[in-house]
Amino acid sequence: MKKFALQTAAGLGLLFFSCHTAIAEEIGVPAQGGHPEYLFLEKVPQEQGRATAEMISQALAIGRLVIFSHMKKLTDPELGDKGFTGDYFVEQWLAALEPQLMDVTPVQQRILDKLIWAGKLSIDNNQDRLNVKGTGWKHFLPAKWAREAGLMFNSRTGIVTRQPARNYRHPSNAPDSMDKAVLTRFIQPDHDGKPYGEETMMGKQPVYRYFEPVELMEPCLACHGKPEGELDVLGYKKDGLEAGDVIGMISVAVPIEGPSGK
Repeated sequence: MKKFALQTAAGLGLLFFSCHTAIAEEIGVPAQGGHPEYLFLEKVPQEQGRATAEMISQALAIGRLVIFSHMKKLTDPELGDKGFTGDYFVEQWLAALEPQLMDVTPVQQRILDKLIWAGKLSIDNNQDRLNVKGTGWKHFLPAKWAREAGLMFNSRTGIVTRQPARNYRHPSNAPDSMDKAVLTRFIQPDHDGKPYGEETMMGKQPVYRYFEPVELMEPCLACHGKPEGELDVLGYKKDGLEAGDVIGMISVAVPIEGPSGK
């Protein structure tokens, strides 16, 4: 009887362990089904779709460059307050943007104002981080700014902005099926370097999706260059790319409507 009890207990323990292991293996997987979290608050006429998406993409690209040009100062461990406030950033950003804003429509201006608000808010929210003294790398870079600004911009417009990459490091930059198809085209040696866009659907909403390739700049080789597989300062494996290679893209989805408003 004692032997039977021990065998039974062992069997139950093994069963529990097997069930527990099976359950544990399911943890962390994506939920099945559901509806995308799209709520498009701003829409533009169909004929303005590409121009609006291009305006947003270029504004984000220029904002990234403004931050990039200040990275030496922002990563100086000897400096405390660096004076890189939201107001200062917007001043620099708008000055660089001005040539792009000559022919914006009223609806495009309203959308741009919300993007400027979002970009400024990201810088304002990161003041404590940016002004830490004694620390060089503060985990703030142009891509982080564009990601944060894009999320806040989305909260007020519903317009979707992302930065899909060929070897993405942040989950939000994981390319979807259309991103992958376009990015595959962008990285081909014979690609002409021009952006790509087309009208498609997101859920039940017609949108204009616009993709602008992002080329690797020389200072970025420390993390994304060669030798491929070597760990960079952040612990990621280097990509083995060269300056000028397409590393990713800026993706914008703008909801469009026809003359009837549908």
